[in-house]
Amino acid sequence: MFNVVKAFGSIFSNQGYSTANNMLIRNYVNTNFNYFNEEAVVDESIYPNQTGRVRFQGSWWPARCDRQITLTPGDTVYVIGVDNITLLVSLAPAD
Repeated sequence: MFNVVKAFGSIFSNQGYSTANNMLIRNYVNTNFNYFNEEAVVDESIYPNQTGRVRFQGSWWPARCDRQITLTPGDTVYVIGVDNITLLVSLAPAD
């Protein structure tokens, strides 16, 4: 099975890229991400302070929730931020 997270991880890894290139990639992802408050569906459980996976805009993304709750597969969440390629999600949209 194709693992999107692993594929993106290899693109954004430090191997073969200079620090300047990594900063350009991070800045591009952070400044060009226009999907805040959009819905995503949990695909792999997200435990407190750990990364899980969501289905968002037709792709799988690593995701994290900074609250002390466990999100289970099938839960609808909202994208409230992004940290590199990890989506920050919440049960309610950001104000």
